[in-house]
Amino acid sequence: MRGSVLWGAALGAAVALCAPIRSAGATHTPREYLDDETAATITVVDEPLVFAFARRDLAANARDYATFAPAAVNRQGKISYVLIVYFWSTIDPRLRDDPAPDAQHPLLIADDRQIELHLRGHDAHEAGIGVPVHAPPGVESTPEVYGTDLSVIRFIAESRQLTLRLEVGASTLDYELWEDRRAALRAFVRHMNGED
Repeated sequence: MRGSVLWGAALGAAVALCAPIRSAGATHTPREYLDDETAATITVVDEPLVFAFARRDLAANARDYATFAPAAVNRQGKISYVLIVYFWSTIDPRLRDDPAPDAQHPLLIADDRQIELHLRGHDAHEAGIGVPVHAPPGVESTPEVYGTDLSVIRFIAESRQLTLRLEVGASTLDYELWEDRRAALRAFVRHMNGED
């Protein structure tokens, strides 16, 4: 029995080592597809930004997260840009008694500029996206959809410092950049400008 457990662990480690690793020179080509539900052509960033806020008051290594994915929706040649944001957590809901983040008025602080995000709705389908875009794995979370434009996405991609500021009850919380995928945002901007 012990031998089979060790063999299983060794096999798992070998498979993990064989998994593709993205090199520093990776292109981060955006995904583009025809959405079967909305008939729009969707272009979405290859990898989303992820912001995190540590919740040491509730549990060790517990965090609240925000997954942040720009997308372009092309409906018969008319392109609109949106930011799909999921607010989610690793914290057991039974430990929480705090209110949900105010998704209506988050601020993205990019270097010295404060970018107000304007909520368009809680349903990506209304924006033309029928298939979930970069939904967090293993967590139920409703996407928040914010309107934007390509120049804002470019500014975010080129910024040196990024922080997502949220109001939660009477508190202001700064979510720090947890997974930095600005290279994927830059590739998205290049693609939408026809530069690739």
